Amino acid sequence: MKKQNFPSEEELLEIRTLLNDGPASRALPKNASAIDRVKYALCEQFIIYKQVHKISQREFANELGIDESVVSKILHYNFDECTVDRLMRYLEILHKEFVIKSDLHEVNIRVA
Repeated sequence: MKKQNFPSEEELLEIRTLLNDGPASRALPKNASAIDRVKYALCEQFIIYKQVHKISQREFANELGIDESVVSKILHYNFDECTVDRLMRYLEILHKEFVIKSDLHEVNIRVA
């Protein structure tokens, strides 16, 4: 009989713990302020950039010249500590020109 290569119970418990303790993405409440809707739309752009360029969070942080924990907060929409101008500055590092449009959140921003 062939031996199965399943993870041990100990390994599974460790993985479950890591997944449960990780940062959760925050949803935008229906009654969000205009500022929070703009921040949310800006954070979406970071996620898109990371996915398109297939870079790790650490590489992303190095590219922006900021701490990896700040990048984690941005990628999970935990933007309370960020201002709109700070998020815009980070996006300008990534793009010379970009357009942010979110019909869902009714935000349309153009920065050149």
